[in-house]
Amino acid sequence: MSFIRTVARTPRTAVVAVVTALALGLLMLPGGHGGVRLAAEDGSDTPVSAPMRIVQANIKSRMSDAKTKADIAGVYAQNPDFVTFNEATGRKDAMLAPAGYQLWRTPGAYTGETAVAWKTSRWNVVDQGTFLISNKLRKPPSRKYELGLRYANWVSLQSNIGERISVIATHFSPRVGEFKDLTIPSFKRLAVLVDQLRAFGPVVVGGDLNVNYKAPAEYPRSTVTALGLTPVYDVTGVALPTGMYRGATIDYILLASAGQFTVRGQSVRTGYSDHRQLTADLALTGTSASAFTPGTVLTDPRTSPRAVTSLMIRSINLAPKGAVVHLVSRQLAVKGVVDAIKAARKRGVQVQVLTSGKKISGGERALIKLLGTNTRKKSWVAHQRNWTKYGLPAASSLVSASGGTRALRIDSSRPITQETHKVPTRAVITIDKTSYDRLFVAFFKAVGRKV
Repeated sequence: MSFIRTVARTPRTAVVAVVTALALGLLMLPGGHGGVRLAAEDGSDTPVSAPMRIVQANIKSRMSDAKTKADIAGVYAQNPDFVTFNEATGRKDAMLAPAGYQLWRTPGAYTGETAVAWKTSRWNVVDQGTFLISNKLRKPPSRKYELGLRYANWVSLQSNIGERISVIATHFSPRVGEFKDLTIPSFKRLAVLVDQLRAFGPVVVGGDLNVNYKAPAEYPRSTVTALGLTPVYDVTGVALPTGMYRGATIDYILLASAGQFTVRGQSVRTGYSDHRQLTADLALTGTSASAFTPGTVLTDPRTSPRAVTSLMIRSINLAPKGAVVHLVSRQLAVKGVVDAIKAARKRGVQVQVLTSGKKISGGERALIKLLGTNTRKKSWVAHQRNWTKYGLPAASSLVSASGGTRALRIDSSRPITQETHKVPTRAVITIDKTSYDRLFVAFFKAVGRKV
């Protein structure tokens, strides 16, 4: 996928298109698994992502290369998922993003002053851009740059198992002289960008905002709250000193919306810069932590003939080791689904298949050879002709853990055969435990086992 580097772009259309494709199973991002899923802290069925770490680092300009490299090494020693850099002008991309990380910013003295880096083993870029934050043009005496000209660089990312997030790096103008009045307008401009990126999912912002969180006369709390931005300090109840001068709290990690995140911890690290590095450990919650969203997927034989079977394949491909797949289909005759089952079993997923066709397909025979037919074991293939008695759908993928969802159910209006690609077919996605358990009970009754 190629991306056009634009300034002050509007991302909503591109992001919505990608999210729609992902929901339909039409866009497959490269792969593997991004970590073990965590249970929600309140014991609910809400998906919670694997932990992720963000570091906000203002690397003071005009430091020696040795000191700059030491501070950057300190950033990556923390093994972050994301890094937001400030004062990056003049620093080469290769210095800011070592092997295993990718960097985004629009080149330029002003557009390239902030940058976002992310871990490529887990996160895949979906979209990216640069956005104007303030534009008060007047170069103060003895200053090399326009203090009031500020940009934010941003990326929208998708993890290998479906977690979605946008990350913004920004750096507000300092509150000096005639630039003191830029704080609230800068927050409002930042909120415009955040609102555009919400179409993709949760948003996290890292940056030196040049306003002391602990000084009520400086920090515009009511404005920030009204804009839907929440500093991590609000969540933890602790404002860490990030400025080396008088310990002011001027570096921030902002959440939008805070209800889509769990904050697991925060810390600061001292280096050569006049700012301490600010680190937050987060996790996504809700549908943004999951590769699957409740709803309906429809095939169109002309434009998306494999939407439903691709969705079934994704549900199996994203099941991690230790998960259980219960697959129901009156007939199973799509090679891609059979291959996904074989691959799942190879990586340690238990698979139980129930069919009812008059004839056993070649794919079913291959799975019988692989899984056996003993329903007392952990993996097997069973046959039940009296389908309607148990209220089973024409086809269903029931997965105990897949893409961040702990109770995934996908029901298809047609069996998993080539006919699904030729005529309109509907699949319904649910991720609640009640719906999952209902089919789970029917599934085992059909094979003569008590639950």
